[in-house]
Amino acid sequence: MERLSLSLPEDLAARIRDAAKADGSTLSAWLARAAESRLLLRNAAQAIGAWEREHGEITDEELAAVGRAWRE
Repeated sequence: MERLSLSLPEDLAARIRDAAKADGSTLSAWLARAAESRLLLRNAAQAIGAWEREHGEITDEELAAVGRAWRE
């Protein structure tokens, strides 16, 4: 486990503390999950970008088809 020190705007720090408390989590665990989520989104965006460079931009029709498949 690595210890980090970081600086945040006061209002953001307060909202994060409130969210962690509401989730029954420690501040460190909450921030770690938030960072993991952000990295997952970043990786997904990179994968989509790579796919679109090879196959062309994803169309609205393709997005709708994915939405329908997820609801099934």
